[in-house]
Amino acid sequence: MEVRVLGPVEVLIRGTPVHLAKRQHRLILGILGIEVNRTVPSEQLIELLWPGRPPARPRAVLHSRLSELRALLRAAGDGPVHQSVATGDDGYVLRIPTPAVDAHRFGELIVDARGSTSDLRARDVLRQALGLWRGPVLGGWSLAGPAGALVSSLEAARLTAIEDLYEVELRLGNHRLIADELAALSAAHPTRDRLTSAAMLALHQSGRSAEAVSVYHQRRVWLSTELGVDPAPALQQLHVAVLRHDPALEQVSRPDQLDRPA
Repeated sequence: MEVRVLGPVEVLIRGTPVHLAKRQHRLILGILGIEVNRTVPSEQLIELLWPGRPPARPRAVLHSRLSELRALLRAAGDGPVHQSVATGDDGYVLRIPTPAVDAHRFGELIVDARGSTSDLRARDVLRQALGLWRGPVLGGWSLAGPAGALVSSLEAARLTAIEDLYEVELRLGNHRLIADELAALSAAHPTRDRLTSAAMLALHQSGRSAEAVSVYHQRRVWLSTELGVDPAPALQQLHVAVLRHDPALEQVSRPDQLDRPA
């Protein structure tokens, strides 16, 4: 069984999607997938399914929903697949291999990429990891409490992986290919210094220094208006370097620089 949570919740058995019509079934399976092989307390699931308005006898209703989910999984497979959703210590647990959940496979690939000594390989693995994402975690459901923190953590990890990828692309000299993508990402995520820095550098190296300066000014205005602060010192220094056409900013990777020392 494979569970996908990096986008709308999906479950596949032997590669075939299982139709989960009820939102509650998808939400339960998604949370159990994120917490794979760890017991999720019943109270947490109850709060997620019925925030602030639980039904009468909520544990009984929750048990009923889990029974329905197991029945759907049983009907989709001829083995003990449905037994993967098990009763734990005052809660429920999804017992499947960790890499069978896309969120955990994503994490493993990110670790692999960061341990690589080759920028070419790091780029390929990062793109593979980011390719697992089909949209917002759990399809964009807004969750509170511990589950909300888990979702936010995954979304933040995605942005960090995107930053890692584009910094690798810059080292490989692909600034012209990524400049527009980075400018759009920087505008969409104005709190991310690394995206703004990479966008400025890619634009400048592509002969679009005026646009690089514009990215900086947009960031400065947003920070001043929304947070009442100035850009980080590193961004300010990059801005000055772009204005001065500092030769150090023109350096790009050559083929003999693609493999970094361990």
